[in-house]
Amino acid sequence: MTDFSPAETFQVSAQQAAILSQQQYLGQPLAAQALLSFDTPPERAVLQAALNELCQRHEILRTSYRQMPGFKQPVQDIAAQVRLRLTLEPGRSLQQARAEDRLALADVPLVASLLDRQLLVSVPLASCDRQSLAQLVTELQQLCAGGQLPAFDGLQYADYAAWQGELSEEAIGREGLQFWRTLYAEQQAGVRLPFERRLDFAPRLQECRLDTDLAPTLRQLASAAELSVEDSLLFLWAGFLAGLSQRDSLLVALTVDARSDQLQQTLGHFSRRLPVAVALQPQATLQDNLQAFRHQLDLSRSWQDCLNELEAFGAEQPRPLDLGCSYSEGAEAQELFLDQAYFEKLHLQARADADRLSLQLSWQSQLLPDGLPEAWLEQFAQWLKAAAADSSLSLEQWPLVSADQAQRLLQDFDRSADLSAAAAPLLHQLFEEAARAYPERAAIHVDGREITYAELDRQANQLAHALREQGVASDAVVGVYGARSIEIVVALLGILKAGGAYLPLDPAYPSERLSFMLEDAAVRCLISLQPLHPDLVLPADLPRITLDSQLLSGDAQAPTSNSTADNLAYVIYTSGSTGKPKGVMVSHTNASTSTLARGVFYQAPLERFLMLSSFSFDSSVAGIFWTLSQGATLYLPSEEQHKDPQQVAELIDAQRISHFLALPSFYAQILEALEQPQLRCVIVAGEACPLELALRHRERLPETLLVNEYGPSESAVWCSAFAVEQAPVDERVAIGGAIAGTRLRVLDEDAELAGIGREGELFIGGPGLARGYLKRPGLTASRFLPDPFASTPGARLYRTGDRVSSLPRGTLDYLGRIDFQLKIRGFRIELGEIESLLGQVANVREAAVVARDTAAGKQLVAYVVLARVDDREAQEQALLAQLREQLPEYMVPSFLSVLERFPLTPNGKLDRNALSALELQGSAYVAPRNELEATLAAIWQEALQLERVGVHDNFFALGGHSLLATRIRSKVQSELNLSLPLRVFFEGETVELLARQVELHRDSGVTGDKVDALEALFAEAQE
Repeated sequence: MTDFSPAETFQVSAQQAAILSQQQYLGQPLAAQALLSFDTPPERAVLQAALNELCQRHEILRTSYRQMPGFKQPVQDIAAQVRLRLTLEPGRSLQQARAEDRLALADVPLVASLLDRQLLVSVPLASCDRQSLAQLVTELQQLCAGGQLPAFDGLQYADYAAWQGELSEEAIGREGLQFWRTLYAEQQAGVRLPFERRLDFAPRLQECRLDTDLAPTLRQLASAAELSVEDSLLFLWAGFLAGLSQRDSLLVALTVDARSDQLQQTLGHFSRRLPVAVALQPQATLQDNLQAFRHQLDLSRSWQDCLNELEAFGAEQPRPLDLGCSYSEGAEAQELFLDQAYFEKLHLQARADADRLSLQLSWQSQLLPDGLPEAWLEQFAQWLKAAAADSSLSLEQWPLVSADQAQRLLQDFDRSADLSAAAAPLLHQLFEEAARAYPERAAIHVDGREITYAELDRQANQLAHALREQGVASDAVVGVYGARSIEIVVALLGILKAGGAYLPLDPAYPSERLSFMLEDAAVRCLISLQPLHPDLVLPADLPRITLDSQLLSGDAQAPTSNSTADNLAYVIYTSGSTGKPKGVMVSHTNASTSTLARGVFYQAPLERFLMLSSFSFDSSVAGIFWTLSQGATLYLPSEEQHKDPQQVAELIDAQRISHFLALPSFYAQILEALEQPQLRCVIVAGEACPLELALRHRERLPETLLVNEYGPSESAVWCSAFAVEQAPVDERVAIGGAIAGTRLRVLDEDAELAGIGREGELFIGGPGLARGYLKRPGLTASRFLPDPFASTPGARLYRTGDRVSSLPRGTLDYLGRIDFQLKIRGFRIELGEIESLLGQVANVREAAVVARDTAAGKQLVAYVVLARVDDREAQEQALLAQLREQLPEYMVPSFLSVLERFPLTPNGKLDRNALSALELQGSAYVAPRNELEATLAAIWQEALQLERVGVHDNFFALGGHSLLATRIRSKVQSELNLSLPLRVFFEGETVELLARQVELHRDSGVTGDKVDALEALFAEAQE
């Protein structure tokens, strides 16, 4: 090693500053290393002489870096004499040498190690980019072979760095800096990729590679666009990423060489990431898009000499250059290893050699699920082919899915053949088989009462004969009015045995809604298991049946079946966009297929199933018929028990429940109250399952299977399921893959298959698919469509309106609703139904309903424009009261506001985003005035996750709902050591009123077992 002489000190370039900043952040040196191979290794003296000559020729090989006190950026010291380390260690492995030599760069600017027949050369990454490292190797090989290098009289890298510094001080430099800062500000939101995990930064990359024959295709595209191949690749990569991230504009970093002609022989780190803003017009052709792209590209190139990432983007801020692209030509002759300084979310590196185009994709480790980047790389190759195939197509028309990937998508999400629709029995026959096999087993348990399979079968047969006498036959709809009980199960089975289809009618529903359902379904007769509400209007001459002792004393033999698998089994009403609910017609084939699929998916034996669902909600079908087809016992909690998570947990523990299904939000409360459960499986459905719940379940019940089910009523309860323990928990809990008897299709706006990892609308097919909507052929035709991918004639797909993405492992991720339909607390709601009802009020000119995200969950907010405003507050409350008479509790907006006019978009349409952003005008804040009000306000604040709650603030307007009311009730009872009925919390909608109710209850000692209509509606909130 030559002795060190005093060095000259210079400022670093912008490229060096960025690399050194990243090196400091990573806490480890970054190196550029090259491996030279020799048939006969050169003598040490030859190597030493060659390296000395190169160091004398290029100042950058004598350069070291340090931070000087008071300087914002490091400086570079250029030694007057050579300072390098050369070692001969043939026993060292390449991996060991690379690691050790990288660390040695802290002491010397160049390290060379001769490993048998290979020479490893290492320099700091700040000193050489890939092109310079390749040039260094070429010159070293030439010298070792005895050759001579031409005289070098070019500029040194320090001259380039000094020129950059001078430029930054000039007016043009300041203008350029402002250009980059503006560009950054416009794209500051960054890009979020599908399935991207929010992870702490990890300085590690994963890679995948795809070799194609697309080099001529890429060159052809570039020629037609009058662009370089490098620039064309950048645009195509940006367009692909824009589609992935659902954006029309983004910032992509193109790796470029900043050398001028005078610097072609100069070694140094000239390579840089050039940010280019790419705006896409998906409806336009490639040529039309390229016009705007050329303008942005020219802008970025014109200001590239003024680019300083640290100055423009700020070292302390997340940089917007998450997406990168680089291109090179020809085979790489040398083995070059450059440490990664920038860890972009996705970086495409393309290398063309003759007809071959090698595509390499790198991404941050653990950022994306396994297999997804490989699928995207395959789609990008297809994107390139589509770009060249037809120049008249718009960007959104370019196909992304290759024939191979399409075949995999069709196969991975199609299990429709797993169950034979022809072999599916009638729904009640599943129960009858179990009744013959286990006649003395307990079929149903309700609050201490039990009925055996044999007795349940006998009573259902007797009811079936009575219904036959009333004219009930195939496809005749029979209404069942009543709450959870043994008798309601008898009624459902009896209707099915008679050949009819049952229509569940929950007494908690508003009478007007029930009257509509009875009329719309043209029910043949009504089985009433409790007194009818006085406001319930029945169709004229509608026969009514009660399950009295005389009725249940008839023929106990099963009636001869007159039904086929295509006949109706039940009708379930769901929210409709026209202002009226719509009836979903489910046949025996649909329901039986759905039930039999449970036996395929669930491996744990079913023994005791706790059904929390209302019979008017289709998840009750799973609870009843899955349980009764397995010879297991169906547990129905009492009306008081099923509303309280504490009591539900006690029931699970006491009765050794093995399975139950609940809303994720309700299960979260039950989970915390469980003590010694013997649960084998917990099913959550009806709303998105939060990651926090999955993690908490795994922590508390590691031996209990947690399954996240998904499916609309139109797919007979469910169509997909995800066993959370079977896969790593990501940010969102997946909704899984297709269940047996089901096929799932994710389609784009053109009804083509959406690629893996791409957003699309979910379509459902298979024998589990419902027949359609009762008396609504037009709506049925618009939602149940021909399946273009099926080989079976007449196959259909149901259009769900749900946005999903598919993963390579054959599962789906739920992203939300396409339209304004949504789910709140498990209930599917059409905002249009609420708007339609408001619009029917005489004084209402316009009405709109939006869903707002609050700390307590989604909250419905209604806005109206009135023709005449007298007393705004009174009119708002009157409209809400009117909605409560017509809608179930879960569909009544938490808040209603009268506006003078609605915000509009530039094209005159209602601006729902602006509407959602409006501040709600609540009551003026009044602080708690005594200890009881302060205690209650504190409990509300914690449950609603608010900073403060005034004594006049309305619980429901703040985002409260029935589930939160039970949580608050439990907390209040614990804090005050007082037992309170749930109705108290509905009568006390403000802290002031609740405090008054608590005082009255405390003074009177009332036990509070009375349940009013609002409390009864809580039955729905648990579905």
